[in-house]
Amino acid sequence: MQGKVAIVTGGAGGIGSAVSRAFADVGVGVTVADVDAPRADEIADDVSSRGGRSIGIEVEVTCEDSVEEAVQRTVDHFGRVDFLVHCAGNNIRAPVLELAAEDWSRALNTHLTGAFLFSKAVGKRLVEQGEGGRVVFMSSVAARAPVPERGAYTPAKAGLIGLAGVLSLEWAEYGINVNAVCPGMVLTPMTEMVYKREPMLQAQRLKRMPAGREAYPEEVADLVMFLCSEKSAHISGTAIPIDGAFLNNGFMLERE
Repeated sequence: MQGKVAIVTGGAGGIGSAVSRAFADVGVGVTVADVDAPRADEIADDVSSRGGRSIGIEVEVTCEDSVEEAVQRTVDHFGRVDFLVHCAGNNIRAPVLELAAEDWSRALNTHLTGAFLFSKAVGKRLVEQGEGGRVVFMSSVAARAPVPERGAYTPAKAGLIGLAGVLSLEWAEYGINVNAVCPGMVLTPMTEMVYKREPMLQAQRLKRMPAGREAYPEEVADLVMFLCSEKSAHISGTAIPIDGAFLNNGFMLERE
C-alpha cells in the first residue's frame, strides 16, 4: 500500500479519523474530506505530524460539484487516487410517523447519495489509471437488524450494502473491489459524550453485547486496511460486520 492514495469522507469523525491515521501509518497519502473544514485540517495536520502525507479538504458530499472538486484536488496534489472510504454520515433519530421528510432526505443524501457521487468521481479515475483500486462504504449492523427510531438511518445504511454489490459487479473487470463494513456500537468521542449525558445507557448496551464491550475506532480502521490491501484481493461485493457477535445476539438476549 506504500505510495498509494486514499480519500476518506467524514475523515474528521471518530471512525473516519482513525481510518485516516491508519492509512498514513502504512505509507498511504490521505485526503481528509469533511464538511467541517477546521477539523479536517486538524486531522490532516496530525497525520502529517506522524510522518504521513495528508491534506484536509472541505466537502459537501451531497453536492456533485463539491465532490468532483475534492477528487480533482486529491489527484492534483498526490498525482493519483487508489482508495475511497466513505464514512460521512449522520444519525437522525425519530419514529417514522414523526420523521420529517427533510430529515429523511438528509440521511439518505449524506449516507447514500454521497457514496454514489464519490464512487462515480473516484471510479472514473480508477478506470483511467488501469491499476485497480478499493472502495469501502461504512454501513452498520442496523442495515441487517433494524431498530426503532432509525427510519432514515437504517434504509440509508442498507442502501450502501446494495450499492457496494452493484459496483462490485460493474467494476470487477477493472480490478476494483467494493465492500461494506458494518460496525456495531463503536466507542467514538461522540459516543463517549452521549454516555456522559446518559450514564445508564452504556450499561444497558453492554448487556446486549456478547463481547462485553464496544468496538474501538482503530479496530474498524484495521478491517478497512485489510479490505484495501492485497490480502483481500478476492473479496468484493460483501458486507462484513465488526460487532463482537452483536448481530447473532438478535438484539434480545442480555448478558448477566
